[in-house]
Amino acid sequence: MEMVYVAHKFTDNPAANIERAKQITNALQRADTNSLYVTPLLALSHIASGELGYEKEMELCLALLDRCNRMIVASEISKGVQMEIDHCRQKGIPIQYLPP
Repeated sequence: MEMVYVAHKFTDNPAANIERAKQITNALQRADTNSLYVTPLLALSHIASGELGYEKEMELCLALLDRCNRMIVASEISKGVQMEIDHCRQKGIPIQYLPP
């Protein structure tokens, strides 16, 4: 089963961005039940923002991304999303961009 990472901005409005990432990831999953869709905004929700520090939290996101077959960018490009895009380019992970 393919695993798909759903990247979404976080910091400018965490609660709204988490909810939006949840809705998008849910819609993607319902449309494609042959793949597993994951978003770090939910997968790492047990960690409070800043609890481990930005760099360590992004390291966890990138570790999750490394286990995925491709990435979907589902929001505007923030600093963190750009790090994820750069990581995909370095690792050869395909990237898809959803329309805004």
